[in-house]
Amino acid sequence: MTNNQVLEKLYKSHKTWVLMADKMLPAYKLVPAEDVVQTMYIKIYEKLNKNKLKTADIIIKGKPHYGIIYMTLRDIVGMIYRDKSNYITSNTTKDTDYVSTQSGEFFEYSTNKFIYEEQESAAEFYEKIDNIINGFDWFHKKLFKLYTKKFQSIRDLSKATTISYMTVWKHINACKKEIKNKMKK
Repeated sequence: MTNNQVLEKLYKSHKTWVLMADKMLPAYKLVPAEDVVQTMYIKIYEKLNKNKLKTADIIIKGKPHYGIIYMTLRDIVGMIYRDKSNYITSNTTKDTDYVSTQSGEFFEYSTNKFIYEEQESAAEFYEKIDNIINGFDWFHKKLFKLYTKKFQSIRDLSKATTISYMTVWKHINACKKEIKNKMKK
């Protein structure tokens, strides 16, 4: 499967990715969820070209790997909040966008297609993550929710809670590993 085919497969779930990005962004959104998703496509394409990501890892049994997409979107959202000045937003009003590749080819993506099943799968995905987080003991749950919803920085969370940086890091890392392990099952 070529890199372009991977992008085409990913685009089939475009509305799902927009919903995921929208849920990650706070109510006062600095950038639209659509821009975050477009940046995700670019990042994945760059990783595929640099062989940092294999096509077999991102498309499994003909479906996109939600974990990789989720983490990529999460990284982009974090990048936006860490360095707002380097992130350029653009407003698109067209129904069709064109993405250029390094080889000069253009792919047309229509934004009019909406598949209800994708919306359900995104909701199921988030529900599964929320259920895993709700299964944590109270300390891990509180710390992880503070980290993901409010601070998004271990250092800031450490300062605010007056818990040592390494302790916060160990607990957040343990929570992430548990989520990854349970999502694989």
